Amino acid sequence: MPTVPGPPPKLQTEPITLETFRAKAFSLLSVAGVSGFCQASIPLGTHDGLPIAVSLLANHGSDGFLLDFVESIDTTLKRQ
Repeated sequence: MPTVPGPPPKLQTEPITLETFRAKAFSLLSVAGVSGFCQASIPLGTHDGLPIAVSLLANHGSDGFLLDFVESIDTTLKRQ
């Protein structure tokens, strides 16, 4: 799942637009906390100069599995 709902808002964005972005971002980030799952966010690179990342979730108690998986993805990405 995406780590955030889209590109970051510009510096001079109106407060109401910032609040909408924050609400969407927190709805994605709170999935693990509310569900009891473990979550890791990993960078994948950039597109049009902007960073891209994904969040991976695993069942409660699967922290070791998730960290091992993230490490294997990181190793694979570094080879490319």
